[in-house]
Amino acid sequence: MMRYNSLSRFSLVLFLIMIVKSSVQAQPKGPQPWWPTQPRALPFLHPLFSNNMVLQREIKAPIWGWSKPGDQIQIQVDGKSTGEIAIAGRDGKWTAKIGPFPAGGPHELVISGKNKNERLTNVLFGDVWLCSGQSNMNWPVRLSNNAEAEVKNANHPHIRSFTVNFFPSLVPMKLPLEGSWEMCTPEFARNFTGVGYFFAREINEKIKIPIGIIHSSVGASAAEAWTSGSALRKQMPDDFKDRLDELDKTSSAFGSNFDFFQALEKWTAKVDPQSARENYISNPNLDTSSWMDIEVPKPWNEAGLKDHNGLVWFRNTIEIPESMKGKDLSLNLSIINDVDIVWFNGTLIGSKQIPGNTRTYLLDSNLVKVGKNLLVVAIVNNASPSGFCSQPANMNIRPAANPGKDIIGLKGIWKAKASTKFDELPPFPIPQLGHYKTITGLYNGMIAPLEPYAIKGALWYQGEANGPFWLQYRRLLPTLIKDWRERFEVGDFPFLIVSLANLNKLQTQPIEPGWAEIRESQWRTVRSVPNTGLAMTIDIGDPDNIHPRNKQEVGRRLSLVARNLVYGEKDLVYSGPEFVKMQIEPSGKDKIRLFFKNIGGGLMIKPGDKKLTGFIIAGADKKFVWADAIIEGETILVSSPEIAEPKFVRYGWAWNPIVNLFNKEGLPAITFRTDE
Repeated sequence: MMRYNSLSRFSLVLFLIMIVKSSVQAQPKGPQPWWPTQPRALPFLHPLFSNNMVLQREIKAPIWGWSKPGDQIQIQVDGKSTGEIAIAGRDGKWTAKIGPFPAGGPHELVISGKNKNERLTNVLFGDVWLCSGQSNMNWPVRLSNNAEAEVKNANHPHIRSFTVNFFPSLVPMKLPLEGSWEMCTPEFARNFTGVGYFFAREINEKIKIPIGIIHSSVGASAAEAWTSGSALRKQMPDDFKDRLDELDKTSSAFGSNFDFFQALEKWTAKVDPQSARENYISNPNLDTSSWMDIEVPKPWNEAGLKDHNGLVWFRNTIEIPESMKGKDLSLNLSIINDVDIVWFNGTLIGSKQIPGNTRTYLLDSNLVKVGKNLLVVAIVNNASPSGFCSQPANMNIRPAANPGKDIIGLKGIWKAKASTKFDELPPFPIPQLGHYKTITGLYNGMIAPLEPYAIKGALWYQGEANGPFWLQYRRLLPTLIKDWRERFEVGDFPFLIVSLANLNKLQTQPIEPGWAEIRESQWRTVRSVPNTGLAMTIDIGDPDNIHPRNKQEVGRRLSLVARNLVYGEKDLVYSGPEFVKMQIEPSGKDKIRLFFKNIGGGLMIKPGDKKLTGFIIAGADKKFVWADAIIEGETILVSSPEIAEPKFVRYGWAWNPIVNLFNKEGLPAITFRTDE
């Protein structure tokens, strides 16, 4: 556990530098913007089940949530009972399955328990695709080619998207961060994953079914962060042993039943035992005659606590009017330095540890009563300015939705009491969270909470972060696929991979270290793992930008693979030429003939080019030189006057290879080598 003084006022830049440099440590040092700020109760319905959602068609789709143990849950679709009754277990979790239903909608679902009913409207049945990976999957429509026109025309009522927010947990989570299904309108679609959206648009137009995309990706993330710890331990026990051991060590320090927000309350009671004895946080009749009156908002070093660094308690009584009865409220405490812990009517509302960060918390209607309400804030700081540090207008309580004129200002005279000095404080609690490099972290926080939502398949655009470890990736990517397939419980669902695009300066040497090997590892995965497909993008990258903006063509090529592999268009040309085998020509043995599949209407050179490029050839010594290559029917003949007895051929072996082999359908050949 870290000391609180490690949480001093770092800038976000220093946070990011620290994270980039941390490659092994499971948990980052210092507070992070993604740390949880409010406790979350397990809801009656998992957040994936909301208005506008897409449920997987033609299978029994699971729906789940939490209630009191023993509660019976029933589901109606369009007013008709599904006939199934789910019973909440000892842990409160209930699960039901509905369907199968054909593609279409909209439908209405009513989920009923003993004391809770949820009505979900505008629900569609269709195909749900999980879109994951790193920054190129994260790249939004609004930053893709022709962004203004694409956003303006993004009106597709049968496309919906659910975005999973960043949450790198050290342990598997039951819930993702708050989110909801969004309709495909310009307002929302502008922030959809570009690759996912353009794929969904193609499938929706061609197959005529609703498409849901669940977007869960993080820039610069490696595949091992997206894979469960149990899968890595079972399938790759020696590859990540040190990092898994570090993760286990960090997690064990918390204990199996660790709860961050409970730890906060225990911490305050420990550092100030009197606060626990006299019940500072919930006793409305507490004798505060010894407390000082202090002006809020105003740094406490300017309001009478000039020489105090450490913990300070603040209390205020809030009068809630009848007009706010039964409403969720937004509590706005503006900027606080450095760390705050907030209670409302004795219930812990939240805590933030980012100095200078705006504090906004949701007050559930169940916690709010008409009349007097008690607001208590404990603040820890080690340097001025300390405490509430903003303008009075930024401190208020208002309805969370449609605030109107119902605003309660919080400026004024509060009660305050200085407590334990900073140097005497024990370690401050931290949550069980890592960063984007934490092994298994993104699986735990951004995939595990989705399971076992019924999906049709997955789109995967990732590999850049694993580029230097391409040999390991040959085993890692199949491990991830197997892991996800087991956990989503819909069988060996289709898994479609984007091969990395060209990047950096155009190739000048026969072999240039870079992404050729990671592309090969992606291709090998497709050849060895059933029900997988590859979309080649070697010709549509941007040499100067790792984030090429032509996401439309990436989505289209993925859709071609899906239409062939998933939707039954077996005559559709969905891939560029793919190397199958080679033979050394019997006459003279100075030439190699290459055979391909997926040639479509025939092999061709990219329009405008006069001869094939990108082929290199070598003898037994594997000293590769540029090769002469010509198309002969459905094959390619490769040779070089420098190589008398050729043995091996490679094609496109560079970051940005000079390749120009296509089929007549305009799809580029998959880069390859014969010497593996």
